[in-house]
Amino acid sequence: MEELLRQILSKLDNMEKGFLVFQEETRQRFEQMDGRLTEMNGRLVGLEREMGAVKERLDRVETRLKGVEARLDGVEARLDGVEFRLDGVETRLNGVETRLDGMETRLGGVETRLDGVETELMEVKETLYRVETQLVDDVQILLRKIHEKVEEKSFEMDALNRRLHHAEAAIEQLQSKCDPLSWTCPLLKPVQQLSLIPV
Repeated sequence: MEELLRQILSKLDNMEKGFLVFQEETRQRFEQMDGRLTEMNGRLVGLEREMGAVKERLDRVETRLKGVEARLDGVEARLDGVEFRLDGVETRLNGVETRLDGMETRLGGVETRLDGVETELMEVKETLYRVETQLVDDVQILLRKIHEKVEEKSFEMDALNRRLHHAEAAIEQLQSKCDPLSWTCPLLKPVQQLSLIPV
């Protein structure tokens, strides 16, 4: 019986020692887990701080994006205004083209009339040539008639030159309006040639 009790006590001692070892190991493992939890808690706090910084940056980005959107709205409004102004400019340019077409037509008429004047001047030259071959009396009579005709033509030429000067002034005004848009005015050459006719 005593032997049995000793065995039981020995087993109990062994169990108690094993329990103490297990308890110590468990306590150490809990301490390790507590340390790891503390470390993880610290890391979570750091992550929360970083998330807060990221959120602040996102808020700033959103604010900047709102500013960019507002600026884009302003740019779109300004572009609408520019397009409206360009439409007006195109309309005005179409009007200028129409007026230039009218000026070209009128200048063509002036050229036709000047051709007629040149023809008449050629006839006068031919008449003068015939007069040179006739008698002195006939020459004097014809010279009087020619002188009268030349005076009439001179008045007509003066009137034509005045009209041409007015046309040149109008064309120069049109040209000064066309220059900022880099237009070339082909009407100037005939007018410059016409301006060479002697007064």
